[in-house]
Amino acid sequence: MALVYTYTDSYLASLITIDRENQALADVDLLGTFPAAWRKKLAIVRAYIITCMESQKSTEDVFTAKLAAYRNEFAEALPQARAAAQLAAATSTNANQGASPFTVSLERA
Repeated sequence: MALVYTYTDSYLASLITIDRENQALADVDLLGTFPAAWRKKLAIVRAYIITCMESQKSTEDVFTAKLAAYRNEFAEALPQARAAAQLAAATSTNANQGASPFTVSLERA
């Protein structure tokens, strides 16, 4: 089975396994339901975090530096993803409520 997403970090891409990607997807899904683009972004960053944590050999290796950077990226992206999810939910709720409050139904007498 192939990976779901494409990983662009050339240093980490070859270390992403199906198990790591599945764990990243499960972790993201536990945080909430997000629009597809945001779920993808969060899952990719989370997969990088998992890979760095599992590959880290010392506190001064490349994985440590990448881990810090990806943790910051995840921390910044998560509130944006949650806001996008709220907006998507509000938009779909308004669309499902029917007519706009600014429309008037026309009937023949």
